[in-house]
Amino acid sequence: MDALINLPEGERKLYQEGFYSGEFNEDLYIKKSIDDGSNKPKYYISVYTKINGLLRQQGYLYFYLDYENKQSNFIGIKVEKEYRNLNIASFLIATWIDLCMNNNYKLGVNEKQRKPFLLYLLKTYGFEILDTSLYETRPDVITVCRSLDFSDKRKMLLFKDPKHEDNFIKTNVYKEDNYEIIHSGNGIIMLDNIILPLQNMNKNSIHYELLDEIMAEYKVENTISKHKK
Repeated sequence: MDALINLPEGERKLYQEGFYSGEFNEDLYIKKSIDDGSNKPKYYISVYTKINGLLRQQGYLYFYLDYENKQSNFIGIKVEKEYRNLNIASFLIATWIDLCMNNNYKLGVNEKQRKPFLLYLLKTYGFEILDTSLYETRPDVITVCRSLDFSDKRKMLLFKDPKHEDNFIKTNVYKEDNYEIIHSGNGIIMLDNIILPLQNMNKNSIHYELLDEIMAEYKVENTISKHKK
């Protein structure tokens, strides 16, 4: 981790190579953003493929590192449209978890996370809120769903509260990503419930942390191995 901490700001450094997603060969790079003086700089893990001899970024994950408290908070992921549905987002999450766990950093989720499907994906790696009873009591619960047809890649959302649904429809997340609002659980698979940290109608903070390290270790190993040549 010292090499990561001492990485010059704005410099892209090759981290790991020899992976693939679908038919694309891939390498992982790490970059440190400009430090704002908070001692909690932002980092990027990026996936690049080489096309016609040129590196092309397929996607990236960004996160904070709190050196003093040895804490890393997930911020978000972006995968370019032409490279979606190749499990790149899951691969990036596995890489971030692996990096931090190997250096004894505690893992959490930044409160500005706004994408329901990313929270669901993090939950499959063992992230959870401390008080799971909130799924029963809070109005701002979203059920992440999928079609019975596995070729259907739409991200379906079933809202508990209509006002929360209306607010989400107005966001850029809804407008720019492949989300579909549904109003019935008939004919779909309900994957999990999530609560967006900032859409907290009761003004109570929601914090997701890595609570199941055994699950995380298993899924990280499984995911990364699937992307190795």
